[in-house]
Amino acid sequence: MDKSTQLYAAMAATIGAFGLGTVLAWTSPGLPSLEKDSDDFKDMSDETKSWIGSILNLGALLSAPVVGFLMDRIGRKHTMMLLSLPFVLGWLLIGFATNLAMILAGRFITGFCGGGFSLVAPVYIGETAEDSIRGALGSCFQLLLVIGILVVNCLGLLVDYQWISFICGVFPLVFLVAIFFVQDSPRYLLMKGKEAEASKALCWFRRKTSPQEVEDEMSIIQAGVTEALTNKAKLSDLKLPQNLRPALIMFALMFFQQLSGINAVIFYTSDIFEAAGSDLPALESAIIVTGIQVFATLGAVFVVDKLGRKILLIASASVMCVSLVALGLFFMLQSHSLDNGIGWLPLVSLMIFITAFSIGFGPLPWMMLGELLPAKTKGLVASMATMFNWFLSFIVTKFYANLLKAVGAPACYWGFAGVCAVGTAFIIIFVPETKGKSMDEIQEHFGAPPVLKGGKDERK
Repeated sequence: MDKSTQLYAAMAATIGAFGLGTVLAWTSPGLPSLEKDSDDFKDMSDETKSWIGSILNLGALLSAPVVGFLMDRIGRKHTMMLLSLPFVLGWLLIGFATNLAMILAGRFITGFCGGGFSLVAPVYIGETAEDSIRGALGSCFQLLLVIGILVVNCLGLLVDYQWISFICGVFPLVFLVAIFFVQDSPRYLLMKGKEAEASKALCWFRRKTSPQEVEDEMSIIQAGVTEALTNKAKLSDLKLPQNLRPALIMFALMFFQQLSGINAVIFYTSDIFEAAGSDLPALESAIIVTGIQVFATLGAVFVVDKLGRKILLIASASVMCVSLVALGLFFMLQSHSLDNGIGWLPLVSLMIFITAFSIGFGPLPWMMLGELLPAKTKGLVASMATMFNWFLSFIVTKFYANLLKAVGAPACYWGFAGVCAVGTAFIIIFVPETKGKSMDEIQEHFGAPPVLKGGKDERK
């Protein structure tokens, strides 16, 4: 079957992920350039820098309820389009900033828009991709995100913070053009009672010429939508096991992703390279690490629908755990001047850690956001889980430096290793394999009643 339209739609949606990557990476080349090239930002305090770096997370956190509401009200496609123009405005504020308020406002707005994409794009891809390629297309979100990080770090070698900001502001406009030509989610259109438009959209995604060719799939989607619309989602729905279990799994995956130590490891990248005997500048070290992320995440795109989500998550968490233990051990030995001859250890541990994160806990929690949650509570739980993720990201980004000073690098890395160990056990026990399963088959795993064509409940 020709899957070109599904691929195009997923790539268009994940330009938003690329935009989020540019927001996340901006501080790496942007802050040093801001101090060096602008008279308005000389000698910024560490507290000021930490707020410039972390405020994007607050913007992303607050975007979740807004975007969760909009994507069910005006659709997945139009919500993404609506995020594009404020995205450009945020970058212009940063580029033309003459005071701290403009920088913080720009960072907040770009964080809001990038965070919005982190919610709506995985849902859109999960609802439009076929079961056989849903994992690969969902993993493209993280792939484009790390490519965005890599591009900004490379731009930092060539231009100052202003030009980085202006160039980043072009990508939301590229997205706006690309997304204009795709159809909205058939599931959303059915939720709005637009059956003819939904059938037309599904024909577009499946490259079919007549509604009869997608009739069976339309019936299955309609069944899930009918069940979801029978009773509107509310918090009390989470008392039902078939809704509560996938919600708790999503919250746990977000928790393990953010507290896996990824931000701490990247924060300490230049020190790890220095410990290995490298004299590379911090920005070039970051480019090497991000390059590894890109290739590892690309590998995940090709294997996620062959090996499955669960095995990749287990491998990711367990290997990260071992890498973090090794990093903590090195810095403990270094503090006692016992690190002679093992300067290679932190660098190898770093490479292995980044690779393990990129094939599992980097892309898969976001991808599973679009496939684990039942249609009825998807908007509600996806918003809450995304807010939780960005809240944890803010805490780690804002306060990691303080934690490092308080307890030292070894304790930090071993604490993150403990989180990864618990995460491994959690995945083995509680996370189901979703490879090759339809959205309704996934819900049946959690105890939802099977649905038949026409929306009938099999138990009736």
